[in-house]
Amino acid sequence: MLDNDFRNPDLERFVDRFFEHEPQVGVIGDVDAIDDVDAHVAAAREIQASYPEAEIIVVPKSRAVINAIPENLALGYSRGYADRLAHEFSDPADWRGRRVHILGGSPPKQLDAIRQLTRPTLTDEPPADIVGVDWNGLHRGAQFGEFWTADGWDDSGRDTDHVTVRKTVRHSLARVRGFWRIHGIWPETTPQDEGFNVEYEGPTPADLEDAACAECGTNVWRTRRGPYVAEYDTGAICGYCSYECYFNHRHRNNLEETAGEQSVYLPTA
Repeated sequence: MLDNDFRNPDLERFVDRFFEHEPQVGVIGDVDAIDDVDAHVAAAREIQASYPEAEIIVVPKSRAVINAIPENLALGYSRGYADRLAHEFSDPADWRGRRVHILGGSPPKQLDAIRQLTRPTLTDEPPADIVGVDWNGLHRGAQFGEFWTADGWDDSGRDTDHVTVRKTVRHSLARVRGFWRIHGIWPETTPQDEGFNVEYEGPTPADLEDAACAECGTNVWRTRRGPYVAEYDTGAICGYCSYECYFNHRHRNNLEETAGEQSVYLPTA
């Protein structure tokens, strides 16, 4: 999924990034005025010409813009922390009969929006077709060692060294999946490439070429627990003297681990 940052939008940059990364879903941007619709639709058409299976989402910020966006493009229903939320300028009836992606908001808030957009009406209006939801709140919470539950945020892993941000996010995602399953909103099967099953074992201390901590320079072999080792998508394998150094270095440099939670070797106490 590729999102056009609503705080610093750039259509040309978005199209370039889409062709570079080839995501399955693209939120092409917010449209505040009718005069801006044509440019966003043209950008969407440019992408669809090369990627006809991609889901392109346009985010209207007024009732007039909703009606001006072609029906074969999905609409983004703002429910998170954007400057203008969908319910502030429209009614559920304005979205019915359209393909809709819920942008932001916790699962309970998203569920409330889904119910408003799809529940039967006395006038038999067609429901909205909910094509997806997203929320980056899980990642923000994980930065503080908190994972999401249906009963609120849980910080029980905050002081546990071996619980990484990635593992905290994955734990939240499992709770989110459970929430949707309880409410009957989850596919029976999870799409995946048939026959594609690569087992990634992750780096070990033996893979380190340098004994110096990548963050502070301390000798990683002289610490009580031994080195933390991480492999990144840049190809670099870095060693750290502590979890704090690992987290600070990875976060400050926007580094992405190669293969999920198994990309980090964390020594036992």
